[in-house]
Amino acid sequence: MDLTTIAAKIAQVYEANKKVEAVLLGGSVSRTWHDDFSDIELFIFWKQPPTDVDRMGSIETVNGEVIDFHPFEEEEWSESYITEGIKLEISNFLTATVKQLIHDVVSEYDTDLNKQCIVATISEGVVLTGEESMTALKAKNKPLSS
Repeated sequence: MDLTTIAAKIAQVYEANKKVEAVLLGGSVSRTWHDDFSDIELFIFWKQPPTDVDRMGSIETVNGEVIDFHPFEEEEWSESYITEGIKLEISNFLTATVKQLIHDVVSEYDTDLNKQCIVATISEGVVLTGEESMTALKAKNKPLSS
């Protein structure tokens, strides 16, 4: 089974929500390091805060079985679920929050590990939907010239 293809199909489900700006594939699948035991990590970028109904709607559409469903904490909403025998790890962020995180790391040299990991994922992740928005975020994710 091709995890990238499955991720792309699931990204389309998220993109159907008008609040979603972009979907990015991260983790081992985005780096082609995955194996038979890998999960799919998706990063969902929202124009507006998602409701629980927004988040559950996508899971229900793909017949997902919820493992974890966390409320907003530390600048993100997260959930994990299984569909088609594959585990998905979902990280939901407001696009505005991600822009601030990129600024903090790139312009302010913030060494916070969580921020660094998110910024690295944006840099190295595979864009599944929202090409224009993700191109803009990736462009902000460059070191300042000296």
